[in-house]
Amino acid sequence: MGKASERISRVKYAIRDLIVHAKRLEEKGRKIIYLNIGDPAPFFEVPSHVREAMVKAVMERSAGYAPSEGIPEFREAVCRKEREVNEVTSITPDDVIATAGVSEGIQLVIQALADPGDEVLLPDPTYPPYRSYAALNGVGIRTYRCLEDEGWTPDVDDLRSKMDENVKAVFLINPNNPCGSVYPERRVKEIVDVAGEYGVPIVSDEIYDQIVYEGRFRSAASLAGDVPVIGLNGLSKTYLVPGWRLGYVYFHDPEGVIQDVKEGVVKGARVRLSVNVPAQVAGAAALNGSKEHVKELVSALRERRDYTFKRLSEIHEFHCEEPRGAFYVFPRINLRKWRDDLEFVIEVLNDAGVLLVNGSGFGENGGWHFRMVFLPTVDILEEAFNRLEEFMKRKRSG
Repeated sequence: MGKASERISRVKYAIRDLIVHAKRLEEKGRKIIYLNIGDPAPFFEVPSHVREAMVKAVMERSAGYAPSEGIPEFREAVCRKEREVNEVTSITPDDVIATAGVSEGIQLVIQALADPGDEVLLPDPTYPPYRSYAALNGVGIRTYRCLEDEGWTPDVDDLRSKMDENVKAVFLINPNNPCGSVYPERRVKEIVDVAGEYGVPIVSDEIYDQIVYEGRFRSAASLAGDVPVIGLNGLSKTYLVPGWRLGYVYFHDPEGVIQDVKEGVVKGARVRLSVNVPAQVAGAAALNGSKEHVKELVSALRERRDYTFKRLSEIHEFHCEEPRGAFYVFPRINLRKWRDDLEFVIEVLNDAGVLLVNGSGFGENGGWHFRMVFLPTVDILEEAFNRLEEFMKRKRSG
């Protein structure tokens, strides 16, 4: 009696699992530098027109429920943004469903795509909620590796080798969390082609689509032709409002082959009633309005990326591929004085007061790595790296 379900016991979320321990250290007077969560809000200001739209919506708009699929102006704004930014010209507002962030989109899509016993194909390393929502729905997981020596781009041969009739979808995260990679256009097209051969949809998480430092981001749907693509995106990162919990799912489906899946996502959306209405109103204003802040955001993050990569490259016990998008770096730990990468990040927290995320929390291929965000200002990053460098010097000589 009172025992939690077996399925919930399988859920882990490495990005937040160590926060309780960090808070205990703070209660004892330790100053902790948090480099674990991809939350830009503490370091960047939300554009004024977005904030004003939110205030106006709260003051003037009804506080009632919205349609489960989302308010019309938000869904129309999504189509306009995807067309102008990502060259996705195939979707209409009827193909868009508002979600409480990308996380809810992941949940709705997985439960609509697959039954218990079916399988989905995920990248390794991968963002943890994909594994968690699959496990909660009894869906099996297969993984394809991403190649560190090729900037963490997917190994298409490995992906192809994992395909069979049990796989219901191929998932992409591009630009990538946790690795910061931006997939070359040819690699995205190769993955689309494999999915097309096996008659399964691509599910493409593109939440960092406008945070790119080198190269060009290409949306899977813009390259897919008649291969169906389920896009996941939102306003948390580029528009700096993660706490508003506003995202969306869209369906590129020229042949109508996943219409039933779309209806399944809508059914799931009806069960949770509706997404925050003022946030949708402000989200439409954000997507339709000026995007000047994006240039400033990317410029500031590029400076922080460059500083982070420089400092990591100077610590010889680490090897790091330079991130080309998002705001994460995923270094390899070459000094093996710990049992595993989890023990490493725990000791860094206890000794240096810097909270990182163990790479194994993102999958087997992430073992002996760690994820670090470079959202804070350079002066905060400098203090974090000074602490980390001193820590590694002690371990090197110890």
